[in-house]
Amino acid sequence: MDEKEKQYWYWLAKVEEVGGSARKKLFEVFGSAKEVFAAKESALRRAAISEKAVRALFSPRYREGVFEEFHKLQERHIYFVTKDEAAFPKRLKTIPDAPDFLFYRGELPSEEKPSVAIVGARECSSYGRGIAQMLAEELAGAGVQIISGMARGVDGHAQRAALNFGKSFAVLGCGVDLCYPMENFSLFEELIKKGGIMSEYAPGSPSTAWHFPMRNRILSGLADGLVVVEARKKSGTLITVECALDQGRDVFAVPGRIGEPLSEGCNELIRQGACMVMGSGDILFELLRHYPESQNLKKLEKNKFLLEDTEKIVYAYLRLEPRHIEEILFSVEFPLPELMKILFSLEAKGLIYSPAGNYYARTGRGS
Repeated sequence: MDEKEKQYWYWLAKVEEVGGSARKKLFEVFGSAKEVFAAKESALRRAAISEKAVRALFSPRYREGVFEEFHKLQERHIYFVTKDEAAFPKRLKTIPDAPDFLFYRGELPSEEKPSVAIVGARECSSYGRGIAQMLAEELAGAGVQIISGMARGVDGHAQRAALNFGKSFAVLGCGVDLCYPMENFSLFEELIKKGGIMSEYAPGSPSTAWHFPMRNRILSGLADGLVVVEARKKSGTLITVECALDQGRDVFAVPGRIGEPLSEGCNELIRQGACMVMGSGDILFELLRHYPESQNLKKLEKNKFLLEDTEKIVYAYLRLEPRHIEEILFSVEFPLPELMKILFSLEAKGLIYSPAGNYYARTGRGS
């Protein structure tokens, strides 16, 4: 695509009243964004798009200064790529309702490396936070790109952890020049430096409720698999799961305690056939089917049961029958914060689980 046509694409991308189906109709009639820009109102109506969309295409709000804006994007370190360009992510080209374009800062995910999306509850528990961090760290350390939505809770915790070991990418429901939520501003800045931020909404577009379900199809579409860490039975996270299933992506879920509201969504997904995650090895095993030559994945999957000295002490004390945290604390004599960190690590490796509040037992996988 030449630069001239691309600037007309930029204009079209700014017109929120014209969605993917309307753009398809316009291109069937006019063939290019430049011809859409030059068309008269009567001609646009022949494309059978809504009257609201026709008016928006002629609105000064979208037309005035639009080409000057386009040429200043790179000065703002914002990049614009359409589906017809080689740089556009190949994973997205084949999904249902594929986006026609993306705005991004930083870089786009590599096509040659595996990607996993990690999503979950905004109001996650300390257990959910710990598991999200452990999975993200181990996967990123194996060269897996972590995709998420930069939301508070599971998303943000996973992405921060991933950046300590590799790359992470966020898909936003607003323009890439805006940070939402603001509490994640430091993460927003770090992602631009160590990964990337993407959106199909033009710079300056605010976060609105209907943007997020649309955003979710891109989030799951960029990944080889989707991992859900804590979700209520009726949760926005499950919209992303539906997108992943429609796209033929692997779906993983972290099991939770029976009776806990934050566990109901994940436990139901497992009941319906999602892959149960007892540790990063479960995810790596599936990724190896897609990337059989990845030495990093092979190494980590092979060594997933290697333990630190402190982990060996705690693991040696645990049995198949559950033991209470106070009993463990008394026996191993570690400070409670350190013990909790060790227990989180052992859970993430799939060696132990928590059948009820503050009780822990071996899974039997490492015996």
